[in-house]
Amino acid sequence: MICYAVIDTNILVSALLSKNESAATVQVMVQLLSGRITPVYSNEIIAEYREVLSRKKFQFPTEQIGYFLRAIEKFGILVDPTPTGMILPDMKDLPFF
Repeated sequence: MICYAVIDTNILVSALLSKNESAATVQVMVQLLSGRITPVYSNEIIAEYREVLSRKKFQFPTEQIGYFLRAIEKFGILVDPTPTGMILPDMKDLPFF
């Protein structure tokens, strides 16, 4: 069974911060990197990933950020979303809707 998923930025951050290999967010990334989850993304989502993961407060190595982003782009499906007219409680979440 193929599983397609839009991965929220918080999942990436949490997975990279986690020291617990069995944490749900880590397991999402394991499934993504193993090909069991196919990420669906847009250019706007990749830009958000890059901006958030590069924040100094996280201190993620540039190589680690690049590895995750390349994996998402290589194994994922790039979409060009069309406006839905939806109004969300937090409109910053719209790219992930």
